[in-house]
Formats: sequence, C-alpha cells, structure tokens
Amino acid sequence: MPPGRTEVRKVTKSATGATPAKAAKSSAKKAVTKKGTQPGAKAAAPPAELIAGKVDAAQARKAFQALAAYTERRADSQVSELPLGASGKDADHTVWLQVTVKELSAHRKVKPARIPLAHPLLDESSSVCLLTKDPQREYKDLLLEKNIVSVNRVVGVEKLKGKFRPFDARRELARAHDLFLADERIVPLLPKLCGSVFYKDRKFPVPVDLTNKKQLPQAIATAIASTYFVQNKGSCTAVKMGTLARHTPEELVENLRVALPQVVSKLPGKWANVQNIEVKTGRSAALPIWNCALRGEGDDVRWAAAGASAPAEES
Repeated sequence: MPPGRTEVRKVTKSATGATPAKAAKSSAKKAVTKKGTQPGAKAAAPPAELIAGKVDAAQARKAFQALAAYTERRADSQVSELPLGASGKDADHTVWLQVTVKELSAHRKVKPARIPLAHPLLDESSSVCLLTKDPQREYKDLLLEKNIVSVNRVVGVEKLKGKFRPFDARRELARAHDLFLADERIVPLLPKLCGSVFYKDRKFPVPVDLTNKKQLPQAIATAIASTYFVQNKGSCTAVKMGTLARHTPEELVENLRVALPQVVSKLPGKWANVQNIEVKTGRSAALPIWNCALRGEGDDVRWAAAGASAPAEES
C-alpha cells in the first residue's frame, strides 16, 4: 500500500441492503415462530369443541349440514317412496339423535323422560292434544280459566275407550296432532288405551301434573318446549332433536349440546354403556358423530366396558 493512503474496507451488503450480520439475525428470528416452532412446521390447530366432553361439535355440524343437503335434493327430485300412511314432511324433515348401547336393558319404561332443548321442537302452528281423566269438561274449563291457549284439544278416558277404540280412529287421532300431553294419573293406562299406533309414530303421551293448578301453565309450557327419551329393551334409542324445516344446522348443534348429557344420564351405565352416537332423518342413513374404541382402557372402550374379552386376531 502506498504511504499516506488510508485503507478503505468495503462491507458487502445483501440484496435487501442488510449486512451479513443483520441478515443472519433476521433469518434466525424468522426461523423461530412465536411458539418456538421450526420452519415448515404446521401451526397447532385450536382444540376441538367437545359436546359433553366426547362429541366433536364440528363433526356434528357437518352431519346436520349433510342431512339438510340430502333432504333438499330429495325434495327437488320429487321422489316418493313413502309407505301407506306415512307423513312425508315428518319423515323427511324430523332429525333424530340415535344412541346405540353395548348392553341391553332388561326393563322398558312407559313414562317418557323430559329432555330440555335450546330451541323448542314445536312452534305456534303445532297442534297439541291433552288426554285427561273424566269428566273432560272439567279440564277444558280449567284451561280456559288459566288462559292456556297452546292446547288445541282435550280427550277423556271414556272417549279413548269409545269413540277412539277402532284402529282407524286412533290412527287419525295420532296424525291430527304433533304432541300429546296426558294426566299423570292415567299414564299407566295409555299403552292399552292408545294402542301401538301412537308408539309406532313416536307420539308418546307426555305426563303432566294437572292437580297442581297454580303451576299448570308453566308445566304445560315446559312440556311443549322439551323433547323426550323413552327407554326400551333394544340396543338403539332415538330422541327427536328438531326438524330441518324449522331449525338450522347450527340450532340443531345447540340442541344436541343441551340434550346429549341428559340423554346419556338416563341410560343404564351412562357413557360406559354407549357404543356409538348417530344422527339421521326418517328417510336418510344414520351419520355417525361418535364411536367408542374397540380396545384399550377406560369407559370409551367396547370390550372392556362390556365386560367381555376382545376377539382373537386372525393369524
């Protein structure tokens, strides 16, 4: 270097104008995410919302949306496959929660268990019939006295034994109303008085206390706003969740969120006895939203919870 000349060192810059030291520091910052994940790693998905701590709410929502789309396609194609006497509107639009159990119950209960809902099944256009002791005129006057207008018809026991004794008359009565309420005192008589047509159509008469006149308006309003669970001896139990004509998929999810814990609490063995949960309409396939595991530990296991050994694997 010639004397008297000062050495000037050039500092190279990156394409962005940053020095190598700054570029390395910037790269290091980008390499570490806010949660400390490495480059290329997927961000952690938010925890799934679980209904009753078991059922994925997103999966249930997809199932209800699929049922709505399927029902709409059926309506557009105008396919009629209904058996004699079936109600197309009710069968296509009614949404059921179907619970399959691992072990059958030895007892069948006639009295339905009330299950609350976030969005009631019925609206102002629905028809409600009240079955009472005799004389029925006494209870008609009681409804007028309490200004209860949600009940459209009152039928006494003598009418059930006489006018509605023929099968055709009972069938017409069952089809004429969306919900049947009944005096608690005559509930044990109803299976014989109403016949199988009420239970095949799932028009179970709902018990109401008519002796407490002060609380009667609230009791009837609560009964109309709820759905019902009836324990049978089979492996499947269906509970009405809503109708596609009145409820959106999101409202059906909200009904499921409120009703499912109550339904499971009525089952012998509770969650340990639940094998799978599905939703369906009267004309669709059942769409699964929860299944227990076949093997493992805990209540959510098929073989351990049932008290049976798992089948041997094929060699």
